[in-house]
Amino acid sequence: MNTNADVSRALDSRMTSFRQARWELAEADERAVLRLSRELDVPSPVARILLGRGLSDTERAGEFLSPSLDRHLHDPFAMFGMDRAVDRLRRALDGGERIRIVSDYDVDGTTASVILQHSLRLLGAGDRVSYHIPSRFDEGYGFSVAAAERAALDGAQIVVTCDIGVRDHAAVDRAAELGIDVIICDHHLPPGEDVPSRALAVLCPKQDNCNYPNSFLAACGLSLKVAQALLADHPRRADVIASLVKLAAIGTVADMVELDDLENRAIVSAGLAGLSQPSRNPGLAALLEVSGLGGRAVTATDCGYKLGPRINAAGRLAAASTVIELFNARDSESAMELARELNRLNGERQEVQQRLVERVMDEIRGLKATPMVALFAGDESDGWHRGVVGIVASKVVDAMNRPAFIVAFDADGVGRGSARTANGIHLVEALESAADLLVKFGGHRAAAGFTVEREKIGALEARLFEYVSARVDGDEDLLPRFRADASLSPDEVTIDAVRELLRLEPHGIGNPRPVFLVEAAMVRRVTIMKDRHLKLVIAGEEAGTVEAVWWDGAQFAGDCALGSRLDLLATCSVNEWQGVARPQLVIKDARPAR
Repeated sequence: MNTNADVSRALDSRMTSFRQARWELAEADERAVLRLSRELDVPSPVARILLGRGLSDTERAGEFLSPSLDRHLHDPFAMFGMDRAVDRLRRALDGGERIRIVSDYDVDGTTASVILQHSLRLLGAGDRVSYHIPSRFDEGYGFSVAAAERAALDGAQIVVTCDIGVRDHAAVDRAAELGIDVIICDHHLPPGEDVPSRALAVLCPKQDNCNYPNSFLAACGLSLKVAQALLADHPRRADVIASLVKLAAIGTVADMVELDDLENRAIVSAGLAGLSQPSRNPGLAALLEVSGLGGRAVTATDCGYKLGPRINAAGRLAAASTVIELFNARDSESAMELARELNRLNGERQEVQQRLVERVMDEIRGLKATPMVALFAGDESDGWHRGVVGIVASKVVDAMNRPAFIVAFDADGVGRGSARTANGIHLVEALESAADLLVKFGGHRAAAGFTVEREKIGALEARLFEYVSARVDGDEDLLPRFRADASLSPDEVTIDAVRELLRLEPHGIGNPRPVFLVEAAMVRRVTIMKDRHLKLVIAGEEAGTVEAVWWDGAQFAGDCALGSRLDLLATCSVNEWQGVARPQLVIKDARPAR
């Protein structure tokens, strides 16, 4: 592993950024940059970023830039439990048994469910495949005893869980008592925990006895592996996988799993290529249309900010079954009606979210001191909607750079909370430290959910404070830190340069969009958009100008005076409007230029 990933230079700590953050600039061996640039035939900024991410080997870096399903999809039977799972499903298909798929209500769970449904129906299961998605509001998260009993009443002989199940021992035990074989497809196993012993098969690369090469598969990726194994001898296997991978790409990006892994990169890259072409699935075509992506090249950012939120909106505010109905729709008219309903729910979700974000931000501004842990709670009857607490937690992390825990209490005093991380805090381990105070919890390092009773919220805050304070060294550790991958002058931000950076796609966890230090940019124009966002027009030493947007950055408009020079930390993107493509910077932070 190249050590460039760990080499960075602090940027004048005396310079205070508008977000009160510390900046660092990654450093690389210039000879290595030139070598990699020449051997891969890429511009030096791309080579510099590859080196900064530990990709000094030319072959490995080349694979990173060009992932493919042919080369990077591993043998599904290398996963522990896959042979048992596939053998049981094939026997069910041959014997005419009923199969129930039980999944989570988020993007990962619903796309995983659809992938399995379509695969099994292609193999002849027909209407013997059914699905169940627990209601966020009635059942809550996970595979429940009630869901197991409902499957038995409906005559299911097999239950396949997607994105849930690996911690649901009681439900698996109950299913076994009722004569149901359970196959678990889940990736939420905390270190050291045991999987349900009475499951027929557990597909989870994180379990101790699994040596599968990719431990970062989302649940939709696990479902894709099951499909890959089931379709091993099918004459249309390649075409079917190419179709299913489009759903797996959306779920993989939305679930924030690592995108530096080559198999995940292959899934997302192939999926994005497919999403950028006309879809024969009426539901997917309608979703792309209402998301403003019909006939356009689809990016990972589109999956995370346009497609994913619309799919998630159903489970957040209503019933996630709408998503399944959309992808199972057989005609364009009914598909468009369902897609428009998701679009409407997403708009409603945005309004509910914004109201709650504003309330929490008002509370933050009223604090005398910044707490070690950002925990905010309120009643659902007073506007604290449990369907948006995760998104609100993300906004709080952005504002405070603290691990954020947002809780919505129902009328019975039971709070459903969501958490997002900051400063490298492992959220599941943090919640584990307070397990005796919680009804249940789950998730992964960066995002987690939990249930807590109202009378224990104070003790929970104290326990989380204790956990976090033991892992940070004073206030300095809690300051935001931003790392620039390379530096650019404003004049170097051209459409050609930005398009070259697209070779590093797809971006996500493990492969974030590159951040650049743009020095001494002169402010030529300042505009506030929708009372929340900031748009600047900046210039360098030459005559050209570049637009730079700062989402939720309107509060910094007063710091960006006309004619002033700023250093910016920003990512690069392509802004297409009315058929014209222009380069655009997306600002993360700014400060007065030296």
